[in-house]
Amino acid sequence: MSLADQASKKLVYQVSSLFLVGGLLLAFTSLSFLALTGALFSLFILNSLLLGFGEGIPIHLVIVFMASLQWIVGPILSYYTGINHPFYGMQVPEEQYMSFAVPGVILFYLGLSLPLAGLHHLPQTALSNMSNVLKDKVKGAYYLIGIGFFSSLISPFAPASLFFFLYLLSQLKFIGCFYLYLNKSRNNTILYLVFGTLLLDAMVHALFHDLLLWTFFFLFIYCIKNKISLALKITVLLVGFFLVFVLQSVKYQYRDIAWANTSLDAFSKSEVFFGMIEDRIFSPDVLFDAKANELTITRLNQGWIITRVMNYVPYVQPFAKGETVRSAFSATLLPRFLDPDKAVVAGGREKMERFTGIVLQEGTSMNISLLGEGYGNYGRNGGILFMFLIGIVFSLFLRYILLKSIRHPTLIFWIPFLFLQVVKAETDLATTLNYLVKASIVMVLVFYGFRNILKVEI
Repeated sequence: MSLADQASKKLVYQVSSLFLVGGLLLAFTSLSFLALTGALFSLFILNSLLLGFGEGIPIHLVIVFMASLQWIVGPILSYYTGINHPFYGMQVPEEQYMSFAVPGVILFYLGLSLPLAGLHHLPQTALSNMSNVLKDKVKGAYYLIGIGFFSSLISPFAPASLFFFLYLLSQLKFIGCFYLYLNKSRNNTILYLVFGTLLLDAMVHALFHDLLLWTFFFLFIYCIKNKISLALKITVLLVGFFLVFVLQSVKYQYRDIAWANTSLDAFSKSEVFFGMIEDRIFSPDVLFDAKANELTITRLNQGWIITRVMNYVPYVQPFAKGETVRSAFSATLLPRFLDPDKAVVAGGREKMERFTGIVLQEGTSMNISLLGEGYGNYGRNGGILFMFLIGIVFSLFLRYILLKSIRHPTLIFWIPFLFLQVVKAETDLATTLNYLVKASIVMVLVFYGFRNILKVEI
């Protein structure tokens, strides 16, 4: 099928699904115009992701998809289902929030997309000959996996100053798996081992974010290797949403057990975890319990924090007027020897207190997100423009990687490694920029070390 025919089929699918869902929402819900626009835009992004499977790793769509879920879909559910937690619920009227969030996310998408115009063929071009590219990189793949496992093992015993560096190195095992999986002589045993240990680690620590993200990224690699029909993609998507829903329904109860019972070993925790999953799947009354649904929607909805910012700034705390944005760029891009007086950039805890007035308890992790930071600095209109501009910043970086992939096709596999924190909708600008720059430095060091020290190509 020609590229023109593929583009035509994609357009027909997008338009027909948007009209169908739009008609159903108009007929059976009371969504406002802004909420309806946000819901249909979220569907458009989901469709684009589905159609993009097998054509590379469209990380810009993953970023917007996560943002749409947490900044638009979650708030819509909170406003329209009556599930509005007194503390974690939406703190401003729907129109006030949606008039900021919906255009903010759409402009974020445009900012992420414009620098990539005309480059969408590059991942397919790079991947078309990937088997031949990877045939002499098997040794490098095993080295990447070995470094990843070794870094994970020594991380608990290393100084705190090395923790983030070792965390980045530990992610290399997934890149090595991608190399092996698309190689003609792939080793599925290694693949099962890597993702099995990821699952085990998630259950031991009761933290599932990395498991979900790397599994999601592997689906892109799987679809590159195997031609998957649209019907099967939709089926996998629905099953995936259901499994995530089940996971959300047990996560907090399981976390209480796993963290409180320190005497439980990894396999005991696994037994408890899968037992809880089985109970939920075979007990629909428990799975769809109103309290469990409230917890799921509350977890999905990042909008409640953004509305806290909208309620707090500028009434209690004045607009930051770009202060945190400038600090994020200077702290990330300027080393301390060039700017010895630069301040340490505030993290999520400090920004939550400054922009929402919420003082987090020790061990609680929350952040105001890019959208909340945009409002806290510039207000409604300025925050929307901020989302467009920061989308361009991220996309220019991605554009550079894609252009480099013409000569070095395996760089496609490093996109998830570089953008692992950027896809998280709850993080602020300093966190995303800091991760992106440090991950890039580690990637450059790894390529240099492999080529010049180990004499191995990756």
